[in-house]
Amino acid sequence: MSWRTGLTLVLLLAAIACGWSVWTFSGAGAQSTATTRSDYVLHDYELVSLDSQGKESFTLRGPRLQRDPGAKSMSLETPLFLVPDRNGAYWDVRAQRGLVPDDGKQLQLRGRVIATSPAQVPPPTRIETEQLNLFPSENRASSPAAVTITRPGLTMRGRGLQADFDRQQVSLLSDVHTRYVPTPR
Repeated sequence: MSWRTGLTLVLLLAAIACGWSVWTFSGAGAQSTATTRSDYVLHDYELVSLDSQGKESFTLRGPRLQRDPGAKSMSLETPLFLVPDRNGAYWDVRAQRGLVPDDGKQLQLRGRVIATSPAQVPPPTRIETEQLNLFPSENRASSPAAVTITRPGLTMRGRGLQADFDRQQVSLLSDVHTRYVPTPR
């Protein structure tokens, strides 16, 4: 075998290896790009979710909702949730962003989360935290983060929260500090 034949075989094998490599990696890149594309995007939407009995579980409004087909989750920009209590009055829950995992059993709110009690149900209550998980089917919420609860004449701060919207009951779990200022009569 001459040196030219050997060189031709080496160059042919190198060309085949390069072609295969380019074909393989370009196909994988196109496939990963396709999986990160949203199924759908909603702009300026209002969504009413019903429970298994056909009763309103929550209403969701926002400027943008995007569904990720790979994770089967939905990401939300500045969502507003209206969560009814047992009497039909609505808690107003807002955040910078939200995520609805694929099972849809909880709503994860992140960034400046503010929940305000229904105006017609005294005392007016405001809950502020950076992280809140809503469980609409159970009509409750929880948070592992720092939480501030404000009512007229009362401010409570603590870590961790459990809230039951039906019973209008909110509990801080640890490191609780309370400031009470009586209202003048």
